[in-house]
Amino acid sequence: MKHHEPYLPARALGIEEWERDELITLASKLLNESIALDMMRAASECGSVGCIGGHMALAHGISVRGARRYVQNQAQTNGPMSALFFPDLTVNYRHPGWRAGAADAASAIINFLTTGAPDWDAVMREKDRPAAEAIAMAFAG
Repeated sequence: MKHHEPYLPARALGIEEWERDELITLASKLLNESIALDMMRAASECGSVGCIGGHMALAHGISVRGARRYVQNQAQTNGPMSALFFPDLTVNYRHPGWRAGAADAASAIINFLTTGAPDWDAVMREKDRPAAEAIAMAFAG
């Protein structure tokens, strides 16, 4: 069993080892911008662009159809990664989670791995902060 610090062990997260390993790998790839991400799709037909769960499943060798089922199953069963896979179920609707980019998804994954919760609200609030500051500066000047 691999344990990457400072991340919680798979058992504490309520997930399997392979899921934890895929999340760690995916976060790194997202931070390096070496893969594309589309939070509106579980998995594309070519397998190159998908949501967090789609990427995990495809990287683990699960088929595109299986990846879709894997992601949907998390939501339907309120699985431990449902909040990570479906940011709109957790955000306060001021900032749709489907606008999340690669760096945002990586932040949510790291939050999940370290605390057990993706905290999409904080991730998306940070994303919106530069725009809000620019608007405030425009009105101040």
